[in-house]
Amino acid sequence: MPPSPLGLLEERREAARTRVEDLEADLERLEGELKSARVVLERRVVAVEELVEALAPAEDAVGPAEEGAWVPPKGAVVPVWREGLDPVDALAPDYRRLVEAVESGGQGGVGLTMREVAVAVGREPVAAVTENLRQKARRLVERGWPEADGSGSRFMPRRRPQAAR
Repeated sequence: MPPSPLGLLEERREAARTRVEDLEADLERLEGELKSARVVLERRVVAVEELVEALAPAEDAVGPAEEGAWVPPKGAVVPVWREGLDPVDALAPDYRRLVEAVESGGQGGVGLTMREVAVAVGREPVAAVTENLRQKARRLVERGWPEADGSGSRFMPRRRPQAAR
């Protein structure tokens, strides 16, 4: 004799109840893990903030800035380009090498690809290296050092305004 419709529905209801109980147990476990992960994250955030604060030069130790002297904002890795700003003084070595490679190889107006930039700075043109360089190049472009083509795949020297004749 086939099972009754009521018996089938009761079996399905019991299976659904078991599934809900299992998911609730999983949710409880995951909430505990999430709480622990948040505690670890908060500790790490505080540690980074304290390290940055400890490594920052004290205001009185630096001394007063000269009148009109450019002082980069705290935490600025790549300052915004402006006339007369020397890449040697303003940029970290990796960024400086990237700017120099683009300036020396991108004069034809076509620009350099990241693979070409990687070779120019003495690195292997593999995906991990080119993506790292691309991130740095984009940061430089955002701050006005080199320029990028519309697709962002080629980088060229910054166009300097022509002097009025």
